[in-house]
Amino acid sequence: MKTLTTLFCTLLAVLALPSRAWAQEDDLPPIPPERVKEVKAQRTAYLTTKLDLSSEEAQVFWPVYNEFDEARTKLRQDLRQLMRPHRQGGAALTDAEARQILSKGQALRQQELNLEQDYQDRFVKAIGAVKVVDLHKAERDFNREVLRRLRDRMEERREGRPAPPGRR
Repeated sequence: MKTLTTLFCTLLAVLALPSRAWAQEDDLPPIPPERVKEVKAQRTAYLTTKLDLSSEEAQVFWPVYNEFDEARTKLRQDLRQLMRPHRQGGAALTDAEARQILSKGQALRQQELNLEQDYQDRFVKAIGAVKVVDLHKAERDFNREVLRRLRDRMEERREGRPAPPGRR
């Protein structure tokens, strides 16, 4: 059980790295694809448990959720790509260029909202409305836990404390 908990904590920390990297300069190394897969698998297990999905519900829900997650990730990558040159202190923008960036950013966020609306109906059909509401909370809880674990690990490293066994 302790090994599973340690693995879970490590994977949570890895999941948080992409969001931390997006929020800061792009000077962090990329996360290895196998680590991303591990974290996604851990997220799947976490959400399945929190939503108390039956085998039948999981069979219907996960393909739809994975399709949604892939599309949402693509939109968020597009938005980061749009903003990246300006976060890194590129050339000064003209008013027209800034307006174009704002317009494109808003269009991408609207596409994400439309995507969520489209998939919400599919999620409700797969697992019911109550569990869809629970899904949003479980996703937030998972992400918060990932960030908390990452902060703890970063603090341990800054203070020079060794990581607990199994968390290296």
